[in-house]
Amino acid sequence: MEETHPLGMHLQGLWFLSPREALQALLQGALLVDLRMDELFEMKAFSVPSQVRLGYPVMADQAAALPKDRLLILADSSGVYTKGAAAALQALGFEQIACLNGGMLAWDQEGLPLATDPSALLHGACPCALRPRKDLSPSRMTRGPR
Repeated sequence: MEETHPLGMHLQGLWFLSPREALQALLQGALLVDLRMDELFEMKAFSVPSQVRLGYPVMADQAAALPKDRLLILADSSGVYTKGAAAALQALGFEQIACLNGGMLAWDQEGLPLATDPSALLHGACPCALRPRKDLSPSRMTRGPR
């Protein structure tokens, strides 16, 4: 059964926000938690007042660094990983969690603020051999908050 709130909707114990609802919450002080891998973050990032990047595979290990007194909006490329991340955070005692419905794909389709790095965008003659223009090897990449 669905439960509606001033923003978004609750479904199966999780809170989902549309991209526009998420932007509204972010402008009011929520923190965006970007769960995407480095390569995807390098190409296109959410342009919002406050965000942290924790790749989905390490999110649970680094969750202690997240604030528990602030709404966390979980985002990935399409919304696939946010449900699992939200459940993991709930198990760790986080209560103010929302999932960005549709992830970066929906955010971009809505025309919401983005930061892009043209040198990180993929290029190539064949989709099977696409690669970024800049070197994203582990030795050249930076980690941590941006």
